[in-house]
Amino acid sequence: MGLRLRRSINLGGGFRINLSKSGIGYSWGMKGVRFTKTARGTARKTYSLPGTGLSYVEESGRKGSRAPGQNGGPNPAQSAAMDAVSTENVTIGDYQPAEYAALLTRLKKVQRTNLISNCLIASILFAGFPPFLVTGIAGILLKIFVRTRMKVPMEYTFDEEAKAAYEDLSAIWMSLNKNQKFWQTVSESKLEQRTNGGATRGLNRIRAKAINQLPFSVDSNIRPFGLKLRKQNVYFMPDKVLVVSPGNVGAISYSDLTMHFGTICFVERDSVPKDAKVVGQTWLRVNKNGTPDNRFKQNRQVPVCEYGEVLIQSNSGLHIELMCSNVETVQEMSEAAARFSAFLS
Repeated sequence: MGLRLRRSINLGGGFRINLSKSGIGYSWGMKGVRFTKTARGTARKTYSLPGTGLSYVEESGRKGSRAPGQNGGPNPAQSAAMDAVSTENVTIGDYQPAEYAALLTRLKKVQRTNLISNCLIASILFAGFPPFLVTGIAGILLKIFVRTRMKVPMEYTFDEEAKAAYEDLSAIWMSLNKNQKFWQTVSESKLEQRTNGGATRGLNRIRAKAINQLPFSVDSNIRPFGLKLRKQNVYFMPDKVLVVSPGNVGAISYSDLTMHFGTICFVERDSVPKDAKVVGQTWLRVNKNGTPDNRFKQNRQVPVCEYGEVLIQSNSGLHIELMCSNVETVQEMSEAAARFSAFLS
């Protein structure tokens, strides 16, 4: 039998905050209707007839729902792409090593307290009711306390050479944002070569962003570098990697992490970035010998671009693929990473 933890705080005026193992949710309503935002991110509307036991529930944003053509199914707009699968794996629950248990516990406490302050601040929207004005002000004061008093200290001591190597790697990492195009690959699919310029692997890319600020829960004497992903941020601290989402945090040791820096030839159907290197041309629909397939009237030439590629993996399951338009960035990053890794070994 599993243990279920749930607590509801009634703030009056029909407003409640619900605390559970999954996180924090809130609801508001009156007789016959209630609106709920759950800890799992779903929204629920409940309509009922008081005294009858009859009710109707409408729920949206259910976890695990997926739009057609994204991460797991064929895209109707790309009929040639089949068996799309996710290339992104950032499962924070898997990154809980015992060596960082005390640190992660403290960081999660800061996150939980910050979430509570957010919920209390949100109640100020109902400031027409005196109890909500009080809870809103309490939320603001709690937020100030979290951001000034609860931060977890992470102090680092470098010799000058190691510090220079880390700052060099950080600066080059941030130069990813200077590429005209910088992507994260989030899914891949098999392609029919004949109708896709000879490419066998289709990639679904989204714009990526390099970051260099600390998580709000951390106080440190260094500025890390990292990535802003769809649902998490990844921070490369000098001694570990932190993976942070609004409701959880994980850590990965560098001894468990590998980074691969290389290049990839990509059949580019979109506009070619100005800083990209075009290494060839192919046809959108091509025969096995490389000649155009004349059965198609609208068969245009498309460029083959050489892009920089970064692959980040860990034995605990982390998998992030990045692509940038300027290959020189990745070459410089590879050299800087080698210099910094010399101080970790």
